[in-house]
Amino acid sequence: MNDTLRRLKAALDVERAAHADRYKALVEHAPVRQRVGEGICWYPVRIRETGYGFGEYPFVVVERPPGSNQPHQMSGGKPAELFSMEQGGGALRAPGVLHWVNGNVAHIILRGNDHPEWLDEGRIGLELVFDASGFRDMEQALDRVATAEDDRLAHLRDVLLGDERASMQQGLALPPLPPSLNASQRDAIANVLSAEDVAIIHGPPGTGKTTTIVEAVRHLAARQRPILVCAPSNSAVDLLTERCAAAGMDVVRIGNLSRVDPAVMQHTLSERWKSHGMADDIKALKKRADEFRRMALQYKRKFGRDEARQRKLLLDEAKNIVGDARRMEEQVTDLILGQADVVTCTLVGSRNHELKGRQFGTVVIDEAGQGLDPAIWIPITRADRVVLAGDPHQLPPTVLSQQAAGMGLSTTLLERSIKAQPHTVSLLTEQYRMNHVIMRYSNDAFYGGAVTAHPDVSLHTFPDDAPITESLVFIDTSGKGWTEQPGEGAESLCNPGEVELVHHVLGELAETDGHEAISVGIISPYRGQVRMMQQDLQHRFASSFRTFDVDTVDSFQGSECDVIVISLVRSNDDGDIGFLKDIRRMNVAMTRARKKLVVIGDGSTIGAHPFYKGFMDHVADHATLKSVWEIMV
Repeated sequence: MNDTLRRLKAALDVERAAHADRYKALVEHAPVRQRVGEGICWYPVRIRETGYGFGEYPFVVVERPPGSNQPHQMSGGKPAELFSMEQGGGALRAPGVLHWVNGNVAHIILRGNDHPEWLDEGRIGLELVFDASGFRDMEQALDRVATAEDDRLAHLRDVLLGDERASMQQGLALPPLPPSLNASQRDAIANVLSAEDVAIIHGPPGTGKTTTIVEAVRHLAARQRPILVCAPSNSAVDLLTERCAAAGMDVVRIGNLSRVDPAVMQHTLSERWKSHGMADDIKALKKRADEFRRMALQYKRKFGRDEARQRKLLLDEAKNIVGDARRMEEQVTDLILGQADVVTCTLVGSRNHELKGRQFGTVVIDEAGQGLDPAIWIPITRADRVVLAGDPHQLPPTVLSQQAAGMGLSTTLLERSIKAQPHTVSLLTEQYRMNHVIMRYSNDAFYGGAVTAHPDVSLHTFPDDAPITESLVFIDTSGKGWTEQPGEGAESLCNPGEVELVHHVLGELAETDGHEAISVGIISPYRGQVRMMQQDLQHRFASSFRTFDVDTVDSFQGSECDVIVISLVRSNDDGDIGFLKDIRRMNVAMTRARKKLVVIGDGSTIGAHPFYKGFMDHVADHATLKSVWEIMV
């Protein structure tokens, strides 16, 4: 096995153990309220329905209280269990698998033969249990990549890991492209169409990466369809689905319906199914099979030999009919996918049974800098050619175990491939979001000054007549005594003083002419600070601006606002800045603003790090540096 793949597999084992231990600690030791906050638990729930489904397994349909809007991780196919808070504080549990989740309603199939006796006693909850299936999918993909010999996958492996040079067609004529595309976007599309093995689109913030991908996919599909388009998250896949469909392509979205945005539901395989000519015939077959099962189940447990024989015949006939229906379903699925221009899914979703045995001429992977290396390999096992798109200087993949990160799991295939095959990389160099003052530090620190601001955005400010140097402000809280504190539940950090200062900044914005027409985003790297700001600011300022959002850096990836305010939180005597050291997250935070960016932090704490010292020097030379003492006494 290749050394890189061997280390990745070992790191993946460490990461899987870390996730399992974290789940165990949450379930065994964390209070229900914290588990609900983590999105792995619904409590309390109401029993809406119970019964016995296919295979005579018991099922339960549960519902959260009306008005529940707490984000959660529930979705069909995940292992879960019902629990009772009676007797032993949740010790009574019934394991099963979520069949479907729709809004605040969930359907769980239990593993036992009967419903638990305590189900009607109240104080019932639903909780996810650790799901190792994603890790198994990644491990199987690594094994398949590692053992590939003398085939296309083996060649792609050697190219992406730098053991062979990627091939590019020379002198390929570029098809007509929309005049709205800039020169770097055109070069990137030409690079994709010329690639025989791999092409890489490096898209810094605001440079129109998605637009470039969609146009490239349109031309790839014209040459050989379908194209498989993947991304690490469902939200990214839904965006690509929407944009490809808007460009006139026939798109089929693969994935769990409970995690698909309603805006693209019409493109899902199940919805496409409904309009197919064979759908009614398959539905009729399933109905007929259900009738045979109901007839068979009329025979109770105590019956004679003739009744037993009849019952078996009825169940066998139902099974045969279901088999016919499934074969027809597979035929329809093959027809729908084979005639599509684009098939979209998540990285792990590319293992779905609908794609079993299917290879693609080209696999396009967006946000490749956010995907774990083993997960990126899953769709690549289906590829003849690969397009990676993303930015290694923005959000990295989430790795829970520091040991696994140190073993290489936090290094992405995008980073490896850029280093291994630099001639396949196209850097998008014109951005359409930030004015040039907001853009400049990120551009110099991460992209070697190669990115320019489009003339339409280069000078825009809020308010319109504000000096351009005031579009970037750093407010230094040094000496104020606003020391960081443990957040709610002690799982994060907060800084009440910075919350007070954010409140002041927003108050000034809300009194500025034109405030009702702007979008405002408040960002902090720390969830404890986000929660405190949501509680303090949301009700006060939500109606003052066109849109108003308070969230973490990770949640703002891919978003933008007219005005962004960042609260850095860290303030201590030790100069400890924690994961602010991951400057890729700060690159994301600092590049969300279109017209004004305000950063709040303790310069004496963060200034020992070269990135933040450089930022403060940049602000002092080219923008607006203020002390909190000038603003609040």
